[in-house]
This record gives sequence, C-alpha cells and structure tokens, in this order.
Amino acid sequence: MLPLETHMSGRDNNYNLLRFLAACFIAFYHCFFMAMGPEMTDDRFPALYQLSQIVLNFFFIASGFLIAQSFQRRKDIISYSVARFLRLIPGVFVLSLIICFIIGPIVTEIPLKDYFTSLATWTYVPVTTALQPDAILPGVFASNPNPNEIDTALWTLRYEVVCYIGLAILGLWGALKRSTKFTLVTALIFISYGLISYATSLRDISAINHMMHFGLSFFIGTFFYVYRDKIPLSFILGIGLGLVAFGLQLMWGKLAEPIVILASAYIVFWLAYIPTGFIRRYNLFGDYSYGVYIYHYPTQQVLMYSIGGFSPLSLFFVSLPLTIVIAILSWERVEKPSLAKLGPLSEWLKSRIKPTKKNMYGS
Repeated sequence: MLPLETHMSGRDNNYNLLRFLAACFIAFYHCFFMAMGPEMTDDRFPALYQLSQIVLNFFFIASGFLIAQSFQRRKDIISYSVARFLRLIPGVFVLSLIICFIIGPIVTEIPLKDYFTSLATWTYVPVTTALQPDAILPGVFASNPNPNEIDTALWTLRYEVVCYIGLAILGLWGALKRSTKFTLVTALIFISYGLISYATSLRDISAINHMMHFGLSFFIGTFFYVYRDKIPLSFILGIGLGLVAFGLQLMWGKLAEPIVILASAYIVFWLAYIPTGFIRRYNLFGDYSYGVYIYHYPTQQVLMYSIGGFSPLSLFFVSLPLTIVIAILSWERVEKPSLAKLGPLSEWLKSRIKPTKKNMYGS
C-alpha cells in the first residue's frame, strides 16, 4: 500500500468531482425544506440528516487538507489570506447583488417604493457578503412554504473562515509539520473536544456544536496532510473503517462522532486519489461546486414562488440543472476571474505593507 503522499503530485485528482457531488447532495437535502416547509424536520428523515452532516463534514475535511497544503506551498500569510478571500467573497458578493436588486424587486410582495426605502434592502448586500446568511429582504419569499429564507445555505461559510484563521495561526507558529508543536496542538484539540462534548452541555448551543464537528473535521483533514507520508491508502482499510464507524454510530450515536469523522476522512482521501479513468475527465471542466452550493437555495425558492406545488424530488430535478447553469456562469464570470487576480493583488498588498518580520512561518 502506497502512502497518501505518493498520490498527491499535480492536480490530477477527484476533488472537483467530489465537491460537486457533495454540493448537489446538499441541494437535494434542502429541497425537502423548500417543498415541505414546516412539515419537514430532521427527525422525520434521520438518515437524510445524518448523510447531510457527513457531506458537510466532507467539505471541511477536504479543506483542512488542501488549505494546509496551500499554506505550506505559499509560506506567505498575505497570499494565503488573499487566496481565501478571493475564493469566498466575490462569489457571495455578486450573489447578494443579484438577489437584492434583481430577484428581490421581482418577487417581493410589498410595493417597490417600500422595498427600496427599507433599511433591510440596503443592508442586505454588506451583511450577506460578510457571510451572515440570516438577512432578509422585505416581502421576499414571504409566502413560500419555507418563508423569508433567502440563502440560508451560506451558514457554514463563517465556520470555514474560522478554520482558515486557525490554520493560519498554526502555520505562522510553525505547527503545520510533524513536531512537538503539532503534537501539542493535536492533544489540546482532542482534549478540548472531549471535555466540551462529553463533560459539559455546551454543545446544546448551536454555534458551539457546529464549531466542534466542523473544527474537528477540518483539523483531521490537516492531520492527514501533516502525516501524508505515513498514511497508506487501501480500499480494504477504508471499507473496514467505514463499517466500524457505521456500527459505532448505531450503538453510540453522537458519541461516535470522532470515529465517524476519522473514517470519513480516510474514505474521502481514498476517493480523491485512487479511482482513475474516465472520472478524471471532470477536471477538464471548472470548479462548479461553490456555485452550486451558494446558488441552489435561492434558485429553489424562486421556483417555489413562481411555480410551486413541487415535491422534494421534482423540485430537485427541476432546480438542479438551472443551478448548474448558474454555477457555470458564476465560475466563468466571477470566481475564476477573481482567482486570477491572486498574484497581482497579493503583490500589491505586499508593496503597501512594510512588515517588521518576514511573512514566513517556522523560522
């Protein structure tokens, strides 16, 4: 069995495809809320809910690995920060403009004069661009089965930003390599997770609960990167870990979360690097996953407003092609051009900043 590191050369992997499929699944999950409204609860479809949590954890696992790799390659906090900003913010900024000034005026149930004189309208773009997904627009989607919600799917992005900041701190401290520092960080994270999860009721607080499992997922992804030359990728081992995690989940429920995340991470990296052949042709296309993720929610809401009467499945099959087309446009017209400015913008910022120390880590 060859270690993970031997499969990491170049960009010939399955991350783009996996992220795209994961975003499509989240779109599928949200169709139940859009079509069923208050009748939809996670308790009604527990298996669907558990799968959605695993899929969301996948995004953080992959990010923890890939962002650690990106930081190590750049060794530059300015370029790192600019890269993370350009990957998240331009797409959401354009999305919020479209929702506020194109979709909103069309679907609002209040007079346009009231819509455009409302403070909520003029704060929507900056608040949403700041990755706060709970902003509402007056009269928009007010009568939908899932009323007033516009793009609640953005809620996970703020936790991702927290993880980016945490990783930058570790990188600047020199803790993104096998060392006493990384061992200390690993111990502190798992001890903190254990104490908060099993010795307190803090996880009853939604924000803390999300930060625990997303943060642990992100860190386990980073752990796999740090130990990439020691972790073999094996189909049999992946199946075994998956079965153990499934069994423990059935017996222990939430208590098995760390094992489930660890098994999920191993399976993710096996899927990302081992399967080859025709599926690698997806890399000829763009990275449409982010566009699917941020646009599927308002697309489904518009369909429920304009047509309505969808079942969850019919809404998914109608909304997904539309969302993919929008995601392609977002990638080609917004995200890709923004990422192309990484080098020039980073160099411009460096020229304006006169650091007292090198923007390097580990030295």
